[in-house]
Amino acid sequence: MKPQKDINFQKFQMNKNGIQHIGPRREQPLFFKIIPSFFYLLIVAISTIIKTLSEFYNDQQNKLISDSQRTTAELNYLRKQTNPHFLFNSLNSIYSLAHKKSDLVPDAIVTLSEMMRYMLYETDNKTVLLEKEISYIKNYIELQKLRLNNIENLTINIHGDTKNKFIEPMLLISFIENAFKYGTDYKGATFVKIKITITENILDFWVQNKIENTKKDPVNSGIGLTNIKNRLLLLYPNAHTLKLTTTDSLYTVNLILQLDKIQLESNNSF
Repeated sequence: MKPQKDINFQKFQMNKNGIQHIGPRREQPLFFKIIPSFFYLLIVAISTIIKTLSEFYNDQQNKLISDSQRTTAELNYLRKQTNPHFLFNSLNSIYSLAHKKSDLVPDAIVTLSEMMRYMLYETDNKTVLLEKEISYIKNYIELQKLRLNNIENLTINIHGDTKNKFIEPMLLISFIENAFKYGTDYKGATFVKIKITITENILDFWVQNKIENTKKDPVNSGIGLTNIKNRLLLLYPNAHTLKLTTTDSLYTVNLILQLDKIQLESNNSF
């Protein structure tokens, strides 16, 4: 008989543990060979992604901190501009009274001291109570009244609840200063109308003055308005509307502010 071909014989041997296979072993499929390499590459890829995201997050946080510090510095600078601007105007008012040897000088100094106390101890805060800010505005108007000869066209009306509401300090005073500056003629007669309406968290500030004084101040002209526009952009982005209207004889400011939308700092997260 001819021997049969292509028969795969396997060899076995006996040992103390039983039968042991000593013939050729089957090779593992390719799939099982590449699994360890696949897992190694996966771990490396995940580690790289985590490291990249961590570095990106840290870079963004550092950028936000830098932006916040820059915004805070800019706000502090703008606030410091407002205080001297107010002080110069107030001192000019008292000087005008003193020049006339008016008996109202002591009252003017008392009113100014109350305003200075507010500026020194309240305006360093990020926000102040709205009722305190309005009280400050009223004191400013009283100070102006002392130096004016005719105040029959000077009015201020406040409607709504001012309690437990907050606002950026010294935010509205620049508009009022400009109203008195340009709404008073050389005889001391003024035409200034102020209306503040609070509805829930919406503040509607409206001031109008007759354009009596058209002489421009080459040094301080526009400082107050530019200042407040910049502060509004920093503190109330997308939370305010400001309309400035000029007719032949009237200048009107209308500011609508969402009091609860003040942006105290850049604290966005990723």
